[in-house]
Amino acid sequence: MITGRLFKSESVEFEFNVPVEQAVQNLGSRVAAPGKPPHGVGDSMVGAVTQGTTYIYRAVPGSRNSFRPTFYGSFSDHSGKTILAGVITLNRVIQKFVVLWCAVVALVAVWTLITILNNPAASWGSLAYVVFMLIACIVFFRMMIQKSSPDISWLKQEIRQSDSDRQRA
Repeated sequence: MITGRLFKSESVEFEFNVPVEQAVQNLGSRVAAPGKPPHGVGDSMVGAVTQGTTYIYRAVPGSRNSFRPTFYGSFSDHSGKTILAGVITLNRVIQKFVVLWCAVVALVAVWTLITILNNPAASWGSLAYVVFMLIACIVFFRMMIQKSSPDISWLKQEIRQSDSDRQRA
């Protein structure tokens, strides 16, 4: 699928040493709801934590956070151990936007090519410009995704820490 090649995704699994309900509560206490002020000062986890569906991303003050990797997963109980399994990838809404944006530019390139082929007097420069724009869009989006790559390790560390914080208390 095109989204798998365009967007970086990583399957992850976290193990908690507490029952599912407690793991949900521990992680949920560290995650601010979207649109609410984050916990503390600086970077924080934002999202929603429930047993069935969990999504979390890193919120950086002064940033729109659109291209931040997001964890999507769910809790389950496996032989007395609580497992939070899922995938860290680009926000799914942003993925759809990027694919739509690139598809529109590609359609304009095809339309421009058809127009040029039907009118020999037309300039090939317009096609070159549209193809350049398509390449620029892909490069820009890949750069934005690459720029946020350190957020993946930060997010994994913060999720793991929600279990160790509780054990120390």
